[in-house]
Amino acid sequence: MAREVDLLAGLVWEEVGGAGVPDKGVAVGGTVADAGAEGRQAEASLDPPVPPDIGRPHPDRARQFMPFAALRGYYDLVHAKEAIPESRRPLSDDEARALDDLIANLDRGDVVRCRYYEGGGYREAEGAVSQIDVTFRDLWIVRRRIPFSAIQSLELLYPAS
Repeated sequence: MAREVDLLAGLVWEEVGGAGVPDKGVAVGGTVADAGAEGRQAEASLDPPVPPDIGRPHPDRARQFMPFAALRGYYDLVHAKEAIPESRRPLSDDEARALDDLIANLDRGDVVRCRYYEGGGYREAEGAVSQIDVTFRDLWIVRRRIPFSAIQSLELLYPAS
């Protein structure tokens, strides 16, 4: 018990609230007196002065209560696992022939919309064709590389010239 008293010896109780609001008065001898003033004087005489190094808490103290993610990217991985993979639909011979003809007639700078299969699902890309690589069989839309074998559909939106 003595140790607890020593730990609390340097603390000062501060009154919270109405700094400019007067306390409710109490009738003393027919007059209304400030009841809180006498109590504050008595408390002030009992409390030792506050050492300057204790003062108010450091303003960065609240930083310890900020949210902390111990596993970065964990929730992104969980959400990715929740996604139901979509099966890949093979192209018919007619669709494959029409797609080959369209790719053969594409020029650099054409604006296209491409639906392709990637990572367990179909994605869509729209933009200008930056490169058609027949050696590696890739179509580049802006900075996105799409293999010919992954393309499901291709639509020419605006020709280059």
